[in-house]
Amino acid sequence: MTQRFDVAVIGADSAIGAAILDLISERKFPAGEIAALVLDPREDAGVSFAGAELDLEDAQLFDFGQVQLAFLASTDERLMGVAERAADQGCVVVDACGAPWADPAIPVVVADFNDQSLDRFNDRGIVAGPDPLLVPLVLTLAPLHAMAGLRGVSVTAMLPVSDTGRTGLEDLARQTTALLNARFYESTAFPQQIAFNLLGQVGDADAAGQTVRERRVAEQLRDLLTPASELNADFSLVQAPVFYGYAINVEASFDRAIDLAQAAEVLREAPGIELITSAEAAECPSPVTKATGVDAVSVARLRLRTVQPNTVCFWATTDNIRRASALNALMSAERLVRNYL
Repeated sequence: MTQRFDVAVIGADSAIGAAILDLISERKFPAGEIAALVLDPREDAGVSFAGAELDLEDAQLFDFGQVQLAFLASTDERLMGVAERAADQGCVVVDACGAPWADPAIPVVVADFNDQSLDRFNDRGIVAGPDPLLVPLVLTLAPLHAMAGLRGVSVTAMLPVSDTGRTGLEDLARQTTALLNARFYESTAFPQQIAFNLLGQVGDADAAGQTVRERRVAEQLRDLLTPASELNADFSLVQAPVFYGYAINVEASFDRAIDLAQAAEVLREAPGIELITSAEAAECPSPVTKATGVDAVSVARLRLRTVQPNTVCFWATTDNIRRASALNALMSAERLVRNYL
């Protein structure tokens, strides 16, 4: 008989929390009882799971001795504190949202890339995910790095408003409706109008012109792909007026010459990647067509950059909530229960 694990979802009322619950059901994860934990739950509120309704429980009062596994689905500092308390009580915590953990003992895992890092899950009782933006980047760059030695990468990423949580989703929806009806709506999640607009800076910049997140993802990418060497990594993050889905333009330079046909074959065989070779504009993936509710990272427009040797460019999209956040965490949890718990 398959062993069952009682599970808590910390931040179950978030978009990532909803996606985790969906994936637990879809992938037949061996879950027993499931606790949906939130801050300040209302008595009449609940979340959907497998066609039923789960009552919301207070995360700050929950006894984690009741469960063996917990998913963290929010970067709220109070819920991060709850997750640390869960680990202290012997519950294994899997982070689904790329929370900024300060403890170096916590392994950062991209499923299908560095699953061996799960060996260290018990050092702190927490398994971290990277910033979700790095999941599609690691899955696409790692096989190319193994082939030709990654030397540098320049990334321009268009971020959906769901990256900021419910307030971002509400801002875009309400502001769009207001503007279409010639009304004013003041944004609460963004410093400028987001509807029908692009914001070229996401967060304040430091003296070097980088935002906190741009610096963090560059450092994390180096740590994941080339921990023993210096990787030139440059990120430009753009806030886009779309609800879900990353859209990423990548220029990657390598130590050795790149054969485009070989690069395409490597990506085609890589886990979690859907390579699109069509040259038709209608087939190029977008956040709407190939990055909402899907589990693959779509890669298109793979080409050599003629003005710079040993450099390839490509375009990638993926679902930031389902694929880059929830599924990465659930795949890590599947390996934990299969090999360690």
